[in-house]
Amino acid sequence: MIYQAMKCMMLSCHTLTCPDYQHLMKKVPVLALQITLFPNKGFSIGCAAHHAALDGKSSILFMKAWAHLCKHSSCLLPAELIPVFDRTAFQDPEGIDIECLNQADGGSDSNARSLKPFPPKEVEPNSVRATFNFSQEDIKKLRERIFSQLDDKKDAEPIHLSSFATTFSYALVCLVKARGLKSDEKVMFGFGADCRARLDPPIPTNYSGNCISFHTGVLIAGSVMQDDGILFVARKVSEKIKGIEKTTLEVEKDKMKKLMMTTDLDAMPVRVSGSNRFEVYGVDFGWGRPKNVEVTSIDRSGAISMAESKAESGGVEIGLVLKKDVMGIFKNLFVNGLKHV
Repeated sequence: MIYQAMKCMMLSCHTLTCPDYQHLMKKVPVLALQITLFPNKGFSIGCAAHHAALDGKSSILFMKAWAHLCKHSSCLLPAELIPVFDRTAFQDPEGIDIECLNQADGGSDSNARSLKPFPPKEVEPNSVRATFNFSQEDIKKLRERIFSQLDDKKDAEPIHLSSFATTFSYALVCLVKARGLKSDEKVMFGFGADCRARLDPPIPTNYSGNCISFHTGVLIAGSVMQDDGILFVARKVSEKIKGIEKTTLEVEKDKMKKLMMTTDLDAMPVRVSGSNRFEVYGVDFGWGRPKNVEVTSIDRSGAISMAESKAESGGVEIGLVLKKDVMGIFKNLFVNGLKHV
C-alpha cells in the first residue's frame, strides 16, 4: 500500500528538464523518505522534497494521500487528494522557468547551471530548538492590541490581520529584541504564498508542483523595538499580503528580477517555512494524529517554521532554532508578552 501511494505521487518527474537547457540538465532526486521505528514507542517519518518540483502544499498533499491509503486500506483516493500532474494547466508565456534557471548557480563553474540543491549550511554550535504555541485567545488579544494602537494613529490605513500576519509579526518583534540588534540594523522578512487560486485562470488546488510566489520586505530594527513595534511590523506584513490577492506571471517575472537585484546582504534574513493552513496534524496513518511535526531545515536556514496548533483548533505554533542564550531571551519575551497583551 505504501508503495502504491508513493508510485502514484511520484509520476510527475524523475528528471527536471527545460527545453532550452537540455545540455545542462542532470537527473536530481525529487523526493526522499525515511521511516524510523521506535520499538513500543511509535515511529517518525522524515520527508525531503526538491522545491523545484514540489512546493510545501504538494509535499503535504503527498503525505495526506499516503496516510489516507494506509488508514483506509484502499487503493482509491478522494478527489481532493488525487494529485494533478497536468503541466499544461500552468501556462508560462513569460518564460519564468528560464529566469529561474538563469539564477541557478552551478557552484564552482559559474557557467554551469544545475538543479542540484545548494550545499546545506552547518548547524551553529550551541543551538537549541523550541516550539511556541499561540492559542486562539492569544491571537485574538494580539489583534485587539494592534487595532488599539492603530486607532491612536491619525489617517491610519486599514491592515490585514490574519492569524498568519498576527503571529508572524509578534514572533518577529520577539526575535529582533532577543538578538539584540542595533537600532539601525535591518531585517529582511520573507514568506511564500500559494498562487494556484490567484492565477488567471486559476489552476487546481491539488496541482502537484511548485506554484508559490515569494514576498519580502525590509524592517529597521529600531522601529521594531518601539512600544508600537508590533503595529509597525504588522503594517509591513499586511502590505505584502494585500499585494498577492491576485497575480499574473508577468508580474511574478518582473518581481523576481527585482528581488535578485535588491537583496540586502547586510540585513538579517527571517523567512517562514510551512503554513498554518497545511493541516499537518490531520495526517493520520491509522494510529491517530501526529504527536509532533517539525521542519528540520530550520536548523540551518534560520527560518521560523509555522503550522496549525496541535493543542487546539484556531491556534498556531511556530518553531525556531537559536543559540541557547538567545533562545532563553526569546522565550521570556514571547511568554511574558502574551501574558500582558
